[in-house]
Amino acid sequence: MSESILAEDSKINNAQLLSETLGKYRGLNGRYDEAVTDDGTVRPGWDLLFAKLRDLSRDEVQRRLIGAQRQIHIDGVAFNPHDSEQGASRPWSLDPVPMVIRRREWSTVEAGLQQRARLSDLILLDLLGPQTLLHERVLPPEVLFSHPRYFPAFHSLVPRPRRHLQLYAADLARSPDGSWWVTGDRTRSPFGLGYVLENRIITSRMLPAAFEHCNVERLAPFFITMQNTLRELAHRFRENPRIAIWSKGPKSRAYFEDAFLARYLGYTLVEGGDLAVRENKVMIKTLGGLLPVEVLLRRVEDHDADPAELIGDSVNGVSGLLEVIRSGQVAVANSIGSSLSESPMLLAFLPAVCRHLLSEELKLPSIATWWCGQPVALNHVLKNFDELVIRYAFRRDDEAPFLPRQMSVDSRADLIAEIKARPEQFVAQANVVRSTAPVWNGNAVEPWSLAIRTYLIAEGENYTALSGGLARVAPQPDVLLHNMTSGEKSQDVWVLADEPVAPVSLLNVTRSTLELARGGAELPSRAADNLFWLGRNLERTEQICRLARVALQHATRQEGAQLALTQLIAACRKAKQLPSLGTSGADAIPAADSRPFSAQLVSGLLDLGNIYSLRNVARTAENSAVKVRDRIAIDYFRIVSEMRSLLDVELSSGEVAATELSGVLDTAIIQLSALSGLANESMTRTLGWRFLDLGRRIERAYQTAAILGQLLPLRPEPDNNRSLEFCLEIHDSYMTYRNRYLANMQLNAVLDLLLTDETNPRSIMFQLQSILEHVDRLPRRETQASLSAEQRAALTLHNTVRLSDITNLADTDRHGELTALHKLLGKLSEQLPRLSDAISARFLIHAGFQRHFAADPNLRSSDEHERR
Repeated sequence: MSESILAEDSKINNAQLLSETLGKYRGLNGRYDEAVTDDGTVRPGWDLLFAKLRDLSRDEVQRRLIGAQRQIHIDGVAFNPHDSEQGASRPWSLDPVPMVIRRREWSTVEAGLQQRARLSDLILLDLLGPQTLLHERVLPPEVLFSHPRYFPAFHSLVPRPRRHLQLYAADLARSPDGSWWVTGDRTRSPFGLGYVLENRIITSRMLPAAFEHCNVERLAPFFITMQNTLRELAHRFRENPRIAIWSKGPKSRAYFEDAFLARYLGYTLVEGGDLAVRENKVMIKTLGGLLPVEVLLRRVEDHDADPAELIGDSVNGVSGLLEVIRSGQVAVANSIGSSLSESPMLLAFLPAVCRHLLSEELKLPSIATWWCGQPVALNHVLKNFDELVIRYAFRRDDEAPFLPRQMSVDSRADLIAEIKARPEQFVAQANVVRSTAPVWNGNAVEPWSLAIRTYLIAEGENYTALSGGLARVAPQPDVLLHNMTSGEKSQDVWVLADEPVAPVSLLNVTRSTLELARGGAELPSRAADNLFWLGRNLERTEQICRLARVALQHATRQEGAQLALTQLIAACRKAKQLPSLGTSGADAIPAADSRPFSAQLVSGLLDLGNIYSLRNVARTAENSAVKVRDRIAIDYFRIVSEMRSLLDVELSSGEVAATELSGVLDTAIIQLSALSGLANESMTRTLGWRFLDLGRRIERAYQTAAILGQLLPLRPEPDNNRSLEFCLEIHDSYMTYRNRYLANMQLNAVLDLLLTDETNPRSIMFQLQSILEHVDRLPRRETQASLSAEQRAALTLHNTVRLSDITNLADTDRHGELTALHKLLGKLSEQLPRLSDAISARFLIHAGFQRHFAADPNLRSSDEHERR
């Protein structure tokens, strides 16, 4: 039988296996299953999806999933779950089977959520305003005055009848009878919209036929409404206001989606250090000056917003922000203080509040909740302690709930004692019996527990719901009790329309003509700093790769030229790529190592304990790219991420490792060359590109001077041809030299090509010429008459090399030493870091640590800018 026939039979068998798996799929006893009834009948909507899935083989599904996860990895989709070790980020895991719900059913859910969103907004308007809910005893006073994150400064920030909530989210679960329940309201800055978009992009690519066949409603209309709503908040320039996403930065678990949404919505991504209050306005601090902001889409906590009036040791806040809000000079969505309505305690009183404020019954009920501050409720909780889930009454930092049935006797007793001592700080909730949904486990589909978060945006007098949401699934339901970053996988949520859905564009067509501009000066200094160091670390990575490749090739050939190998070893040690004792310090002591040089070099290049190793430098470059992912091309970020992953390689042991690593270095150099091409051909010549390229040029000049100093020792040997060849190979100039001088290898010609040839992109002179041009174009006062410190430093270096006499540099003195050459190289190695420091001091200084006026001056934040 031919291979093609066998392959076709295999495909048919796999298709049959998948079809049989779908046919045998059943939910769990006592649980509502989203896809099938108890007797196995496929529910409406799911039958359309299953029909298309049956067209695929099991291997095809797995192949598409692997491709999707690779795309997720390339895009850098990650999150920092609270249950991960030491808070480390982990990749986002997406299941290929979407969660399906018909429009008819979703409309009922939407109506209930719209009511809850309006109710949450009215609660905030009352609690932070007239407080009739407290005066009329609909809510106990503890709901406000026992809240650990309540501040009187929250009052009257938003004038009535303006909304507190522009964006609302609800966490949903379905009970065994098929009814929907809300397990939590999210009103500060709901997490997950970026992941919803990423899930939709990836899933629609995985299952394009099913996506079209099922008439899946689009997500874009929601984001168009979001853009319009935020635009209407602006007190001026409503046609095209400056809107910024105010992020906590790369250490936040939501940073991926902050950057994703900034790019998708066309907003500026800022951190607290990028903002300042001047003349009663919120300004973005940029290299070109201060730019006013009309609207802030807030991603920081309420208490962290203004260190002058709230928490004094805030590192994310903006001093004076609340006063600017009061004056109406800036709008913040959601308002400062909006997280008060997230309190689990409110769920116990929500039906009564709904009747009081809306004269309606609650359409979408909450999970049964008892506030322990009431004696009757406390008594019920203590009697049924093991069957309940215990939470803090006020949501603060996403604390995990307590599950008494899983606790030890001592822990259980301690919790009961704490509840009795502070009953107002605790609530108990009924255990959520979640529905199940089909999940692909690699071979078949099986039922996993399901949690869904969906979102609403204010529009006019009501709220508009997203046609979809963020689904999280896990084999064990208790895992989903924490929050939406828990669970093992995510699913796209498909709301199925009854007829084909027309595509929608997010691009906005304004009625007025935009003023044409050439941008670039609006670059925040934080972004400029990260672009500068991205350039430096990418160039450092490339220089190490090129040096290591030549060293490994020479060491594994086992040729003569022992002197040349000794010089390569010295260069690798100078670059801190060989094992040493105390590797993280600048004065590392070489480690005693009897292994061959190639084995030592492989170990040193991949040493995670050495902050200067190739692997760690590549990781540092990726970290810088993450911080500016909203300002660099998607392809650029992907290549940086792929390169870092490539250098996290696991090699074979023994002598083969050096050969394997040489291949890895070849690929890394190609990727680094692609990055240079993308920057040169795709980035507009704004300050962002200038600082990126400036970092590369300074690093390349510095590394070239360092390598030449090692491979061309002070006292040269008569036969130094191999060392000269190494210099040319490492600096990608060997072919150019051969074309000019054929096989005649001479020091003066090599030095001319690598030092003073301004036409060679690898020469030091080329770098200094580029540095001088960049520095001359950096922002400065128009009235400045004299040269700045960085201009003088760049001009001095440029003229020093330009006026050098190559013949003199290539000649030895009366002691037989290359004194003039090493004096020049030493000056370059000394002055280039000073030039870098001068640029940083003038343009890349971050805002200092903001603190309350009465704060302890000895306090310091762990997030303060680290020295590189």
